[in-house]
Amino acid sequence: MKRRNETLVGLVLLAGLATAIFGTMWLQGWEWGRDVVPVEAVFRDVGAAGAGNAVKVRGVRIGRISDVSVLPGGELVQMVMRVDADVPLPDDAAVVLAPESMFGDWQAEIVSQADFPHFNFAAPPGSDVLPGYALPDISRLTATADRISENLADLTDRIGIAFTEETARNLALTIENIQEVSNQLSELIEQQAATFGEVAAGVDEATGEIGRAAASTRSVFDRLDGVLAAGEVEALLTDLRQVSAGFEGLAQEASVTSRELGGMASRADSTFARLDHILEVAQGGEGVLGRLLGDPALVDEVEGTLVQLQLLLEDVRENPRRYLRLSIF
Repeated sequence: MKRRNETLVGLVLLAGLATAIFGTMWLQGWEWGRDVVPVEAVFRDVGAAGAGNAVKVRGVRIGRISDVSVLPGGELVQMVMRVDADVPLPDDAAVVLAPESMFGDWQAEIVSQADFPHFNFAAPPGSDVLPGYALPDISRLTATADRISENLADLTDRIGIAFTEETARNLALTIENIQEVSNQLSELIEQQAATFGEVAAGVDEATGEIGRAAASTRSVFDRLDGVLAAGEVEALLTDLRQVSAGFEGLAQEASVTSRELGGMASRADSTFARLDHILEVAQGGEGVLGRLLGDPALVDEVEGTLVQLQLLLEDVRENPRRYLRLSIF
């Protein structure tokens, strides 16, 4: 009876021990009849992740972390994971380590790098090694939040020191000045816009005139091309030569005429000089003309003589036989 009880106690202890061993192995992710493959990844820091933590894809557990070690040089940490072989991984696969719960459990999630462009993944040493990035845990976030709160407190104190009532008035005055400057700038912009409009209109008008001038110039060149093509240039040059020769002959004739006019002017000067001498003599009372000019009675006698002579000439013209007798034999 006593031996039977001891046997039962031994069996119960063995069953409990086996249950504990198998339960621990199951919790650690031991594979029982599954086809798994190793996957390696490198990180700058793995946080609290270690062997036995879950490996997931899109939130589904596909394996576990089997080993974590520091690579030679101490700059990178290598992690080996055993995952199901039948689960397809993304082409740009990467591993993100993050807390799995609030109780310190961590997980490794295989993701696509395109979904996390802001994460600074570690550069893997080979093409068959995945890049990794570890999110900060709660303790680190808390420490960071403490530093941020301290910085905010310092900033608040400095703002309180700098922002006084006088500062507020100066700030309000500055805002008013800025608004006034903004209004002035708006007016200036409107004036410049009007000026630019006038300038643009002037430019358009000038462009039109230039276009018309270009069209006229083009028409002239077209006509010149037509003249050149028609072979009229040589005839025009010949006509120009003839006109030039005519101008030269005219210039020679004008030169001769000028010389003749010079001679005539010299003779006229001589004649006028003689006439001037005669008038001077007449005014001096010398000669017949001078006596005629100085003696009115003599002028009357000369006039009477001329009248009688005129009457005599008229009578001779009317009665020539009275004065002329023609005898041949």
